[in-house]
Amino acid sequence: MSSLALFALAVNFVAVVAITGLFANAGKLFGPKSARQGDADMPYETGLPPLSPAHERMTVLYHRFAVLFVVFDVDLAFLLPWALNKPALDLGAMAAVSGFTLLVLFMLAYFWRKGALECR
Repeated sequence: MSSLALFALAVNFVAVVAITGLFANAGKLFGPKSARQGDADMPYETGLPPLSPAHERMTVLYHRFAVLFVVFDVDLAFLLPWALNKPALDLGAMAAVSGFTLLVLFMLAYFWRKGALECR
């Protein structure tokens, strides 16, 4: 690479870092300055005393729904490219999409039948 190309690359890098730093700190630099008053240090600034300690354990139910959401969300993310490219798919690709969709629906039916989607 020539020295001019390296200089342009360095200037571009410095500009990107400067703009990123400016955007990351724009709220602190240009935003309103708040005077901390009253119960501003309390959780969520509600002004109400906490009902329970903040370090309580989450229930297993929350984790179950979180895992199910991730599983089905990732499955749908795999289906999006196929849906957008549907006119160009041949018979083998359509069979793969159909099999994948049936597998996802089978998983949903299985979790539903086992009661994993119940709020208990």
